[in-house]
Amino acid sequence: MKTSLRHNRDFAALWFGQAISNLGISISSFAYPVLVLAVTGSAVKAGAVGTVLAATAFVLRLPAGALVDRWRRRTILVACDVGRVVNSGLFALALALGHFWYEHVLLVAFFEAAFGVLFGPAESAAVRRVVGRERMREAVAANASRSALPGVLGPPLGGVLLTAGRALPFLADTISYAASLVCILTVRRELGPEHSEHRTPIADALEGLRWLLRDRFLRAALLFFMAFGLLLGSVGLVLLVLARDHGAGSGELGLMFALTAGGGVLGALATVPLVRALRPHVLLLLFAWLAAGATLSLTVLDSPIAFGIAGAVAFFFVSPLNAAVFGRIGERAPDALQGRVTSAAIQMASLLGPVAPLAAGLLVANVGAGHAALTYGLVAVALACAATLNRALREG
Repeated sequence: MKTSLRHNRDFAALWFGQAISNLGISISSFAYPVLVLAVTGSAVKAGAVGTVLAATAFVLRLPAGALVDRWRRRTILVACDVGRVVNSGLFALALALGHFWYEHVLLVAFFEAAFGVLFGPAESAAVRRVVGRERMREAVAANASRSALPGVLGPPLGGVLLTAGRALPFLADTISYAASLVCILTVRRELGPEHSEHRTPIADALEGLRWLLRDRFLRAALLFFMAFGLLLGSVGLVLLVLARDHGAGSGELGLMFALTAGGGVLGALATVPLVRALRPHVLLLLFAWLAAGATLSLTVLDSPIAFGIAGAVAFFFVSPLNAAVFGRIGERAPDALQGRVTSAAIQMASLLGPVAPLAAGLLVANVGAGHAALTYGLVAVALACAATLNRALREG
C-alpha cells in the first residue's frame, strides 16, 4: 500500500520548508523596489533590480540544470540556502546599521537569483526521489499552494515590515531561508542524482531541451505556455490602465489585483483534485478558453471589481495546468536528466515573459487600453482555437 503524501515525512519537510521560504521571497521581492524607490527616488533604478533578477535567472537557468544533474542534490540545496541566508542576512544587517548602497542591492539581487535558479530544479528532482515517479504529478499538484498563498500574503506583510523598519523584510527573508535549511537537513532519503555520462558543458546543458522536444505533448504545451505567457504578462498593465481610465483610486486598484490574485490562490487550492480528475489536455483547453473569454470581457466591463473578477477567472487554471505539465516531466524524465529537463521547461515556458510588460506598454500607448484589451482577447481566442485543433496536445 502506498504511503499518502501527507504521511511522507520527507515530502512534508520539503513542502513546509519551501512554503516558508516562498513567503520570505514574496516579502523581499515586494520590498526591494519599494525600498530603492524610497531611497533613490528613481523608478529606473527600482526597475533595474527586477531586471537583474530576471536576467540572471534567464542566463544561468540551463547551466544550473546541468549542474543539478552532476552534483549531489542535497549538497546543492544546503549550499544554496546557506548562501541565501548569508546574502540576505548581510543586507539586512547593513540596513539595520543605517547603510544603503545601490550597488549592494544589485549584488544581492544577482546572488538571490543565482542561488534560486540552482535551488529550484534541485528541489524538484529531490521531490521525485522522496515520492517516487508514480506520485510525482500528485506531488507537484500539492506543491501549488505553497507558492500561491505566499504570493498573496507576502506583499502586505512586506509593506507592514518595511514601515516598521527597512531591515525587517530582509530579516524575515533570512529567517525563511534558515527554516528551509533546517527542513532540508531533516530529509533522510538519498536525493541523487544517479551517475550518468557527462559531455561538454554546452551539450550537457542542452540535453534537457533535446529530451523535451522529443515529447510531442510537452513540446506543444510549452510552446503554448510561451505564447500565453506573453499574454498573461501583459494583462496586469492593461488592467491597471483600464481601471485608472474608469476613475479607480489606489484602494480600488489594490482590491482589483487582490481579486485577480485570489483566483490564482483558489486554483492552487483546487489543484490536487483537478489534476486527479482531468487530463492535461482538458485542463489546458479550460484554461485557454476561460482566459480568452476573460480577456475579451475587459472590452465591455466598466469597474475595477469586474476587472479583478475577470482576472481571477483567467488565472484560476494556471496552477492546475502547471502541475499537470511539470508533473508529467517529473514522471517521465530520467532521474539523471531531472535538473536539465526542469530547467529547460521553465526556460521555454517563460521565454517571452520579460518582453510582455514592454509590449503591453507600447500597445497601450499607441492604441489605448480598450483596443489593447481587444487585441489581446483576439490573440487569446486564436491560441485557444489552435490548442483545440492541435493533435499533439490531445496526447496529454
